Amino acid sequence: VASSCCVTWFQYVSIFSYVKLAITVVKYSPQVYMNFKKKSTEAVSIYQFLLDLTGGALSLNQMGLIAYNYDDWRTFLGDFTKFGLAVLSILYDLIFITPHYILYRAPRYG
Repeated sequence: VASSCCVTWFQYVSIFSYVKLAITVVKYSPQVYMNFKKKSTEAVSIYQFLLDLTGGALSLNQMGLIAYNYDDWRTFLGDFTKFGLAVLSILYDLIFITPHYILYRAPRYG
């Protein structure tokens, strides 16, 4: 496909970044629904989401530092898929972390 006259290699690779963004929505949505339906986060390893939250925050931090260093804030939103993936992962991570530690927390005995 990328060897055709209409699509460059850069455009071809860029399409995959948008596919990754869509896959992120698709992979987390069923688990969010199941957690809401069961009112529990027992089947979820929360450490995965804590690490993912850290990665998303560091990604946004990196984009901010690069924009600050070059005094070009257009670059912060210049890579829409990187920004979108960071924000989307942080949003989903908070959706998983909040119920785990606040809403559906196991009662403490003793």
